[in-house]
Amino acid sequence: MPAPIVIAGAGGHAREVCSYLASHPDFELIGVLDDAKPLGSFEQTRLLGPIDCLTELMRSDQGLRFITAFGSNEVRLSVVRRIESLPVWTSPAVVVDRSAQIGRNVEIGEGTLLAPGAVVTTKVKIGRHCIINVKASVSHDCQISDFANLNPGVTVCGAVCIGEGAYIGAGTTIIDKISVGAWSIIGAGAVVVRDIPAHVTAVGVPARIVKKRLG
Repeated sequence: MPAPIVIAGAGGHAREVCSYLASHPDFELIGVLDDAKPLGSFEQTRLLGPIDCLTELMRSDQGLRFITAFGSNEVRLSVVRRIESLPVWTSPAVVVDRSAQIGRNVEIGEGTLLAPGAVVTTKVKIGRHCIINVKASVSHDCQISDFANLNPGVTVCGAVCIGEGAYIGAGTTIIDKISVGAWSIIGAGAVVVRDIPAHVTAVGVPARIVKKRLG
């Protein structure tokens, strides 16, 4: 029987997640929660109210799951912490689109989304509340830490380590045995050929650091 699920967030990424869940055999989409949007309809489902409404929803259905839908890693982390502080606990769901491909010995943390066409090969560990977006690929022996975001078309080669909250721009390639530090940003279309430390922005081919970010 499909598990009931709500989406936290009602922006552009949430529209995509709604489409993934619309006919997903494992979930029944109940609606969307967002602090800034009025009650009403959203992508053929319902806007149920602010995120704190999750407390009342859980009291009426203790099997309810949730998935966040914020492209910003910082916002996603903040929302997850807020949900975890609510007086009634609900479990984050792992949402894997039916067209995603997952190999052997792959661990996927709670709250993580694998979008259409995503590929994860073998001996990969993906943390909590990550986004592996459309047609992103992760090769063997990689570690993707919590709250990381691999945007559409990202290619991660073998034995790469991506730190917590790292944001990897669309179309980026990260060659094998590279590490990307926590909360760093890699610009779209970059080619990462050397290690990137934490809390920086790197862009270009090859990727070079152009900015230090506050830790």
